[in-house]
Amino acid sequence: MRAWWTTLMRVGLRFVGLVFVGLLVVGCGEPPAGAATPVAMPVGSPAAVDPTEARALEARRVALRAQMKALVGDLAAAGKYDCCVEAPCNLCAMRAGGCKCGEGLRRGEPVCEECAMMWKRGNGAEPGVEASSVRSFLEAEREMEAKAKREGGRSTDEAVPAPAPTAPAACACPGHAAK
Repeated sequence: MRAWWTTLMRVGLRFVGLVFVGLLVVGCGEPPAGAATPVAMPVGSPAAVDPTEARALEARRVALRAQMKALVGDLAAAGKYDCCVEAPCNLCAMRAGGCKCGEGLRRGEPVCEECAMMWKRGNGAEPGVEASSVRSFLEAEREMEAKAKREGGRSTDEAVPAPAPTAPAACACPGHAAK
């Protein structure tokens, strides 16, 4: 009984091996004429965009930029925009509906990330302020975090313990006060 099973297995494995090699050869051949050739995209690159869609996206971007510029202008006219860079930032308009980076910088406080980046690029607009002294809120928070760790204090990322529970106060409402 073993002999025929062994022979069957050898023949079966040879057959499977031949089929595999045959498929490999056929699969590695030239693509048929007129077949679409797949394009390998580098890892992390955006997929190809239809030119019509690309124009539509660019038009939306340009329109949003114009709306943002108008919003910043309206906020400045309303006295809600005191930016510290030559071309006012957009970040504060989106996050806070106004900018106080100029006011804060004159007091030595940090500014928004966009203003800090513009200062580092040489586009600051506050006279007497050195670009190297301008910090963003994120930089200031990281400095405080590092200082707290050096001093063995609580990190700003750590949870603050909840207060200890207190005994419930007696109810003072008229319906319960008599009970």
